[in-house]
Amino acid sequence: MLFWHLGATLWLFRWIFRDPKVDVRFLLTGAVFPDVVDLVVGTGIMGRTLAIGELWAHTLLAPSVYMACVLLLTRRGRRRRAFMAFGVGWLFHILLDGMWTDPEVLFWPFFGWDMPAGTAPFWPQAWERAMGDPWRWVLDAIGLGYLIWLWFATGLNRKDRRDGLWRTGRIPDLVGQDA
Repeated sequence: MLFWHLGATLWLFRWIFRDPKVDVRFLLTGAVFPDVVDLVVGTGIMGRTLAIGELWAHTLLAPSVYMACVLLLTRRGRRRRAFMAFGVGWLFHILLDGMWTDPEVLFWPFFGWDMPAGTAPFWPQAWERAMGDPWRWVLDAIGLGYLIWLWFATGLNRKDRRDGLWRTGRIPDLVGQDA
């Protein structure tokens, strides 16, 4: 559900915070960070014992500690804003995954120190779940649709605007407002 996380995170951030100075490179990296970390750890490094894709990076504790460290170790400015955008993207990922339905993971370690384990092997069952759940495809299509709309609405189909995005991390204003 890559496009769901990227598109919905961008939409939520733009709708809630309305911060044109946000570095979307950090925001979107934070939006996929929990899956990257937990899939590597839960299915690769500890695959025989855990066999699950939602571990410590899907808890509230991990992004809270990260964001507290950012606040304590950085000064106001662009660097702090970028690192905080990463944390906000991380929290949006947890929200978009519906982690409240799995309180043992979301509120870890308050329900005990053990993480719930899945059944091995992980990947064949993950593909079965993905192919058997049309809602996942609908959400991904919604996320992709928003990203495509944003691409054209902000003029990112023009090279100068794309170069600006890669250089600054900022999405240009909507074409209708910018023209």
